[in-house]
Amino acid sequence: MPGSHASRGALRVVLDSNVWIDILVFDDPHTRPIRAALESGALAALIDARCLAELTYVLDYPQFVERNVDKSAALAVVARLAQLVELAAEPEDARPLPKCKDRDDQKFLELAHAAQAHWLISKDRAVLKLAKRIARDFGFQIAQPAPFAASLSEAPGGSASASTNAATPAVETPV
Repeated sequence: MPGSHASRGALRVVLDSNVWIDILVFDDPHTRPIRAALESGALAALIDARCLAELTYVLDYPQFVERNVDKSAALAVVARLAQLVELAAEPEDARPLPKCKDRDDQKFLELAHAAQAHWLISKDRAVLKLAKRIARDFGFQIAQPAPFAASLSEAPGGSASASTNAATPAVETPV
Protein backbone atom coordinates (compact mmCIF):
# COMPACT_ATOMS: atom_id res chain seq x y z
CA MET A 1 0.00 0.00 0.00
CA PRO A 2 1.89 3.05 -1.22
CA GLY A 3 0.29 5.66 1.00
CA SER A 4 -2.18 8.43 0.61
CA HIS A 5 -2.63 11.67 -1.25
CA ALA A 6 -2.39 13.52 2.06
CA SER A 7 -0.56 16.78 2.17
CA ARG A 8 1.68 17.91 5.00
CA GLY A 9 -0.41 19.12 7.88
CA ALA A 10 -3.40 17.03 6.84
CA LEU A 11 -5.67 15.82 9.61
CA ARG A 12 -4.82 12.23 10.49
CA VAL A 13 -7.96 10.08 10.66
CA VAL A 14 -8.82 6.46 11.31
CA LEU A 15 -11.99 5.22 9.62
CA ASP A 16 -13.67 2.13 10.98
CA SER A 17 -14.80 -0.60 8.58
CA ASN A 18 -18.40 0.65 8.43
CA VAL A 19 -17.24 4.09 7.34
CA TRP A 20 -14.99 2.59 4.67
CA ILE A 21 -17.97 0.50 3.46
CA ASP A 22 -20.11 3.65 3.28
CA ILE A 23 -17.40 5.27 1.16
CA LEU A 24 -16.55 2.28 -1.04
CA VAL A 25 -19.89 0.51 -1.48
CA PHE A 26 -22.81 2.75 -0.62
CA ASP A 27 -21.50 6.19 -1.62
CA ASP A 28 -23.26 7.49 1.49
CA PRO A 29 -23.88 11.26 1.29
CA HIS A 30 -22.50 11.65 4.83
CA THR A 31 -19.16 10.20 3.77
CA ARG A 32 -18.79 12.02 0.44
CA PRO A 33 -17.06 15.03 2.07
CA ILE A 34 -14.70 12.64 3.83
CA ARG A 35 -13.81 10.92 0.58
CA ALA A 36 -13.37 14.29 -1.14
CA ALA A 37 -11.02 15.42 1.66
CA LEU A 38 -9.06 12.18 1.32
CA GLU A 39 -8.84 12.63 -2.46
CA SER A 40 -7.67 16.24 -2.08
CA GLY A 41 -5.08 15.40 0.55
CA ALA A 42 -6.76 17.46 3.28
CA LEU A 43 -7.22 14.26 5.30
CA ALA A 44 -4.73 11.45 5.80
CA ALA A 45 -6.45 8.12 6.44
CA LEU A 46 -4.43 5.68 8.53
CA ILE A 47 -4.93 1.94 8.48
CA ASP A 48 -2.96 -0.95 9.92
CA ALA A 49 -2.83 -4.63 9.02
CA ARG A 50 -5.52 -5.62 11.53
CA CYS A 51 -7.99 -2.98 10.35
CA LEU A 52 -7.27 -3.76 6.70
CA ALA A 53 -7.80 -7.48 7.38
CA GLU A 54 -11.19 -6.73 8.94
CA LEU A 55 -12.22 -4.58 5.98
CA THR A 56 -11.11 -7.31 3.59
CA TYR A 57 -13.20 -9.82 5.56
CA VAL A 58 -16.25 -7.53 5.67
CA LEU A 59 -16.15 -7.06 1.90
CA ASP A 60 -16.78 -10.82 1.64
CA TYR A 61 -20.08 -10.60 3.56
CA PRO A 62 -22.95 -12.10 1.55
CA GLN A 63 -24.75 -8.76 1.14
CA PHE A 64 -21.72 -7.34 -0.66
CA VAL A 65 -21.14 -10.46 -2.74
CA GLU A 66 -24.82 -10.30 -3.80
CA ARG A 67 -24.34 -6.64 -4.79
CA ASN A 68 -21.38 -7.69 -6.96
CA VAL A 69 -19.03 -5.41 -5.06
CA ASP A 70 -15.64 -5.47 -6.75
CA LYS A 71 -13.55 -6.29 -3.70
CA SER A 72 -10.20 -5.81 -5.42
CA ALA A 73 -11.27 -2.40 -6.77
CA ALA A 74 -12.52 -1.36 -3.33
CA LEU A 75 -9.25 -2.40 -1.71
CA ALA A 76 -7.33 -0.57 -4.43
CA VAL A 77 -9.17 2.62 -3.44
CA VAL A 78 -8.16 2.03 0.18
CA ALA A 79 -4.57 1.46 -0.94
CA ARG A 80 -4.64 4.75 -2.82
CA LEU A 81 -6.36 6.82 -0.13
CA ALA A 82 -4.92 5.38 3.08
CA GLN A 83 -1.48 5.09 4.56
CA LEU A 84 -0.65 1.63 5.89
CA VAL A 85 1.08 2.07 9.23
CA GLU A 86 3.02 -0.36 11.35
CA LEU A 87 2.61 0.32 15.01
CA ALA A 88 5.42 0.05 17.49
CA ALA A 89 4.77 -1.79 20.72
CA GLU A 90 3.34 0.38 23.49
CA PRO A 91 5.78 1.14 26.30
CA GLU A 92 5.03 -0.90 29.41
CA ASP A 93 4.32 2.23 31.42
CA ALA A 94 1.86 3.61 28.83
CA ARG A 95 -1.57 4.54 30.09
CA PRO A 96 -3.99 1.84 28.91
CA LEU A 97 -6.82 2.79 26.60
CA PRO A 98 -10.33 2.13 27.86
CA LYS A 99 -11.70 -1.20 26.73
CA CYS A 100 -14.39 -0.99 24.09
CA LYS A 101 -17.42 -3.16 24.85
CA ASP A 102 -17.21 -4.42 21.28
CA ARG A 103 -13.80 -6.10 21.33
CA ASP A 104 -13.70 -6.13 17.53
CA ASP A 105 -13.55 -2.33 17.60
CA GLN A 106 -10.69 -2.03 20.09
CA LYS A 107 -8.20 -2.16 17.22
CA PHE A 108 -9.52 1.14 15.83
CA LEU A 109 -8.98 2.88 19.18
CA GLU A 110 -5.50 1.37 19.42
CA LEU A 111 -4.61 2.48 15.89
CA ALA A 112 -5.91 6.02 16.40
CA HIS A 113 -3.97 6.36 19.65
CA ALA A 114 -0.70 4.76 18.54
CA ALA A 115 -0.64 6.53 15.16
CA GLN A 116 -1.44 9.88 16.79
CA ALA A 117 -4.59 10.38 14.74
CA HIS A 118 -6.60 13.53 15.27
CA TRP A 119 -9.91 11.73 14.71
CA LEU A 120 -11.48 8.27 14.78
CA ILE A 121 -14.59 8.23 12.60
CA SER A 122 -17.01 5.50 13.58
CA LYS A 123 -20.68 4.56 13.59
CA ASP A 124 -20.30 2.01 16.37
CA ARG A 125 -22.16 2.84 19.58
CA ALA A 126 -19.57 1.22 21.82
CA VAL A 127 -16.82 3.36 20.27
CA LEU A 128 -18.91 6.54 20.31
CA LYS A 129 -19.64 6.11 24.02
CA LEU A 130 -15.92 6.54 24.69
CA ALA A 131 -15.65 9.88 22.87
CA LYS A 132 -15.45 12.24 25.85
CA ARG A 133 -13.05 10.06 27.83
CA ILE A 134 -10.78 9.48 24.84
CA ALA A 135 -10.68 13.20 23.98
CA ARG A 136 -9.91 14.13 27.57
CA ASP A 137 -7.34 11.43 28.33
CA PHE A 138 -5.80 10.48 24.98
CA GLY A 139 -5.99 13.55 22.76
CA PHE A 140 -7.98 12.37 19.78
CA GLN A 141 -11.61 12.92 18.89
CA ILE A 142 -14.27 10.35 18.03
CA ALA A 143 -17.20 11.28 15.82
CA GLN A 144 -19.78 9.86 13.48
CA PRO A 145 -19.32 10.59 9.77
CA ALA A 146 -22.08 13.22 9.42
CA PRO A 147 -20.96 15.60 12.19
CA PHE A 148 -17.32 15.10 11.24
CA ALA A 149 -18.10 15.91 7.59
CA ALA A 150 -20.04 18.99 8.73
CA SER A 151 -17.02 20.16 10.72
CA LEU A 152 -14.92 19.86 7.55
CA SER A 153 -17.27 22.07 5.56
CA GLU A 154 -17.62 24.58 8.42
CA ALA A 155 -13.86 25.14 8.66
CA PRO A 156 -12.70 28.48 7.24
CA GLY A 157 -12.33 28.07 3.50
CA GLY A 158 -13.58 24.49 3.77
CA SER A 159 -10.09 23.40 4.77
CA ALA A 160 -9.96 20.22 6.81
CA SER A 161 -6.73 21.26 8.47
CA ALA A 162 -8.52 24.23 9.99
CA SER A 163 -10.89 21.91 11.82
CA THR A 164 -8.22 20.38 14.05
CA ASN A 165 -9.48 22.56 16.88
CA ALA A 166 -13.14 22.30 15.93
CA ALA A 167 -15.51 21.55 18.73
CA THR A 168 -16.19 17.88 19.17
CA PRO A 169 -19.21 17.02 17.04
CA ALA A 170 -22.19 15.81 18.99
CA VAL A 171 -22.30 12.08 19.33
CA GLU A 172 -25.54 10.91 17.80
CA THR A 173 -27.11 7.53 18.25
CA PRO A 174 -26.46 5.45 15.13
CA VAL A 175 -29.49 4.32 13.16
